[in-house]
Amino acid sequence: MIIAGARPNFMKVAPLCLEFKKRKLDYAVVNTGQHFSGSMSDAFLNEFGIKPDYTLKPEKSSVIKQFSDMMNGLGEIFKQESPALVIVVGDVNSTLAAALTANKMNIPLAHVEAGLRSFNREMPEEINRIIVDQLADLLFVTEKEGVANLKKEKVRGEIYFVGNIMIDTLCMILPEIKKSDEKFYFCTLHRAENVDHKEVFEEILGALEEISKDKKIYLPLHPRTEKMAHKFKLLGRMKKTFSLLPPLSYKESLFYQKNAELILTDSGGVQEEASFLGIPCLTLRTETERPVTLIEGTNMIAGIRKENILKAYKKRDNLRKKTSIRYWDGKTSERIFKIINKLINK
Repeated sequence: MIIAGARPNFMKVAPLCLEFKKRKLDYAVVNTGQHFSGSMSDAFLNEFGIKPDYTLKPEKSSVIKQFSDMMNGLGEIFKQESPALVIVVGDVNSTLAAALTANKMNIPLAHVEAGLRSFNREMPEEINRIIVDQLADLLFVTEKEGVANLKKEKVRGEIYFVGNIMIDTLCMILPEIKKSDEKFYFCTLHRAENVDHKEVFEEILGALEEISKDKKIYLPLHPRTEKMAHKFKLLGRMKKTFSLLPPLSYKESLFYQKNAELILTDSGGVQEEASFLGIPCLTLRTETERPVTLIEGTNMIAGIRKENILKAYKKRDNLRKKTSIRYWDGKTSERIFKIINKLINK
């Protein structure tokens, strides 16, 4: 059983579903309903041709209620289906809910994108990653630094360096992306630690206001960012700073990334995509759980203070534009299938 539920998950499970279907490996998909708005989930499911066998509708009054509803729903499905393996991806609450449920029901667990660490415990995703990796029987790792992290933490599961499944998705879609002659920058901003704190939000926005004087900046407005911008009365400044876009489909997002002269982001996935595409990227955070994008990619940590972001911006021309990262080749889902199939046949 493959578990997804938040927008980044759907992009990561799509290549697995296609590979399993091609190889005639029996599987089912559960959408946990973590992202409940149509713009955040339905469009992505349709785009990748994923038809969940089960869709949960957790209550959204609180994170705890949503979490318990997801676990209860998954428990009923696992009881009914008796899966041989539960596969989770990424680091969102759906990932942890499924991992805990599988563990309590003694079902083997595989974690795709294991071993990533920001070493910032204030990130909810960091806690999710650490716990899921301790529970997993199979750990599929995107970059060699992830292998080192897991060995240090003495995880009990089997570690496999298979590459980045997000790049499989990117390679699938990239031939469909058109070129643009327009000159612009592309920005994404959504992380709780950035937009939920007014001071941090204003620091980042202040830097982007200055940068927007050089070039138009397109920004898809994430529901969380819009909500907090309203709360902090920053939406007027944002409208002056950015060319605001609605939440984008994956193809639409790739169009802006591929054609941008510079990407500014607090998204882990976008850091990876920018490195693969060879687009200079400034990360609006103080750390990254994707260090390979700094070492071998096109990425630079810009921080969250206006002064630091502008300093990094001045160095943008020094960023690497050609990269080649091991196993970021569009064949990760194939490697995962071979490992799982070999274990099943045993």
